[in-house]
Amino acid sequence: MIKASRMAASALLAFGTLSLPAYGASAQTLSTSVTAVECENEGDLLANPDDPGSFFHCSHGVAYLKDCPSVLHFNPVLKVCDWPERAGNPVAGQEADFDPS
Repeated sequence: MIKASRMAASALLAFGTLSLPAYGASAQTLSTSVTAVECENEGDLLANPDDPGSFFHCSHGVAYLKDCPSVLHFNPVLKVCDWPERAGNPVAGQEADFDPS
């Protein structure tokens, strides 16, 4: 009886694991409320003209909107999320509680 219960529990655990969504970064497809962005090259990282705290990642011709963490802004030169003053937005950098130096 104990072996059967363990087998049933293992089967339920395996099924539950298979039904979970895959782990990954959250991304959303380009919506109509956001400025249209065209992907020219695979893997491009493009600034979002509507929000300095987010950017677009091009994959298979589709622009996916992704957010930078916390107070960071997308740096279009380095293609990374960076401190606002280093990303070309010094006004927003005055609001940050962190010292980037």
